[in-house]
Amino acid sequence: MNAYRMAASSSLSDREADAECFRRLIAMLESVAHETDVITRNQVIAKNQRLWSLIQRANAVEAGMVETEDRLLFARMADQAQKYGIRAMLDPTLSLAPLIETARNVLDGLEMAIQEG
Repeated sequence: MNAYRMAASSSLSDREADAECFRRLIAMLESVAHETDVITRNQVIAKNQRLWSLIQRANAVEAGMVETEDRLLFARMADQAQKYGIRAMLDPTLSLAPLIETARNVLDGLEMAIQEG
C-alpha cells in the first residue's frame, strides 16, 4: 500500500502528462526542422498527426470534461495542424515552424493551467 501511495503521489496529473507530450513533440519537430532525410522528417510529422488526431477525437464527443468553446478551439487547432502536416509531408521544403508554434502555444497554455493549479 505504501508503494502505491508513493507512486500515486509522484505520478503526473492529466495536464502534466499532456504538457510532457507536447514538450516531446516540440523537441522531435525541432530536431527534423532542417532535416534533409524526407523519411525521418515524415516519421516525425506522422507522430504530430497522430497526436492531433487523438486530440480531435477526444474533443469530438461531449463528455462534460471540457467546455464547448474550448472543445471547438481544440478541434479547430487539430484540424489546422493536421492539414498543415499533410502539406509538409507532401512538400519537404515547407517549414515546420507553424507546427512547432502551434504545439508551443498549447504547451504554454497547459503550463499556465498547471501553475494555476
